[in-house]
Amino acid sequence: MTVSLFLGKEEVQMQKAQYGILRFAKYKGPEISNIEAHNERKKEKYATNPDIDNNPTNLNYHFIEQYGSRTRKDSVRVVEVLITATPEFFKGKKKSEIRAYFQTALEFIEKYQDSETILSAVVHMDEKTPHMHLSFVPITQDGRLCAKEILGNKKKLTWWQDEFWKHMVEKYPDLERGEAAS
Repeated sequence: MTVSLFLGKEEVQMQKAQYGILRFAKYKGPEISNIEAHNERKKEKYATNPDIDNNPTNLNYHFIEQYGSRTRKDSVRVVEVLITATPEFFKGKKKSEIRAYFQTALEFIEKYQDSETILSAVVHMDEKTPHMHLSFVPITQDGRLCAKEILGNKKKLTWWQDEFWKHMVEKYPDLERGEAAS
């Protein structure tokens, strides 16, 4: 989006910043079914999210089919990653370009998380801003269930954000890195 300012006889154009977005959430049990219901659009109405328009729901798509994974009763069993960008980034883009953006984001996650642990990667095209809900079982490289090791603390989450931006900006140079820890 370009914003124009008129200063006397001069017109100054400023480009609004565009950001790629990556958000993590951890789930231990009962709420997992609610996440699935939302991601798979199993409800007819969504009172908590009025942006959802069920008419284009058929445009939503999956990247990865469901895999079985080991879980422990007392641990975080699913990590959900929300991947999107600012609305300005998607303006004027074709569906194939949007799909390519999310494919690139999926490739980023697969660099650090075995694709066999990914349960679901659903892109929602039926809201104002396209976004992907990616869910995975947090299995470490040595086969342990440990979300803390994968997501870590604030420093590790900042690392994830930095690496995501570095990965995405290679194909999408207009994306800017948002403020760390915001």
